[in-house]
Amino acid sequence: MIKIGLIGYNEGNGHPYSFSAIINGYDREFMSQCPYRVIYKYLSSRPSDELGLEEMQVTHIWCPDIQVAKDIARCSKIDHVVENYEDMLGVVDAVIIARDDVGSHYEIARFFLDNEKYVMVDKPLTIDEDQLRYYIPFLERGKLLSASGLRYKSEMRTSFYGKLEKDDVLFANAFSVLDWCKYAIHVLEGVTPIMGADIVDVKSLHSGDNLCAKIEYKNDKYLMIQINKKVPIGINATFYLKNGSTCHVDFDDNFECFKYMILEFKRMIETRHWVINPQETISIIRAIIKGREYVK
Repeated sequence: MIKIGLIGYNEGNGHPYSFSAIINGYDREFMSQCPYRVIYKYLSSRPSDELGLEEMQVTHIWCPDIQVAKDIARCSKIDHVVENYEDMLGVVDAVIIARDDVGSHYEIARFFLDNEKYVMVDKPLTIDEDQLRYYIPFLERGKLLSASGLRYKSEMRTSFYGKLEKDDVLFANAFSVLDWCKYAIHVLEGVTPIMGADIVDVKSLHSGDNLCAKIEYKNDKYLMIQINKKVPIGINATFYLKNGSTCHVDFDDNFECFKYMILEFKRMIETRHWVINPQETISIIRAIIKGREYVK
């Protein structure tokens, strides 16, 4: 049994609720009262046999606000709430840092990585080059996983169920929501199974509330990412092909994507080998860093 310590919580990010429920299952009564109605809605729409993972259990949780930790523990059947995340060190095999306030990641992740624990970090891993350089050896050793779960959307994993030949893609247009540093990574990661991650340049075209960037790849393909800081248009991508046709994906199934990502984390622990090529993560994070240079 792989024992997981869960690290939460920051305002607006319900991942501690959803990740722990996917692993442990959940209490319907308590989860129905959680602050994120959308999470209860998609969990309750799934058959019970899709919830709970074999040989993996969230056994401990820490949040800065212990009352929030207790609420998540009730919702997702977590036995132990700790007052300090350091208290997990001797009792868990791995930790999931389920926070997307990127400034919190480094201190917590470093504590566990330096103590040889497996770590999964919510996106984005970092927006700092020095921190990225620290993380690289752990990515390469299969001790660290950080990704957007949207790369595991079924259309992406299967190249639109075999209908799309990657060499036929000319370029892609994608939309994400509200914030470059938090959410551009969703589409950068999301399209990687098709576009690759050999990024050679990022051209920022940001203006006011409209954030736009051209991501150029080694194979002469490119991705346009558009975000409006005030209007959440949704997260989607359209691929334009040489024959004039298109393939479109809406990244709208959080459960599928999160579960697949957690299963990949489990596989990384079991095999002691990375499950995402470290160069992909490095390239994507550096694109986020470069793209934020002109964000105001």
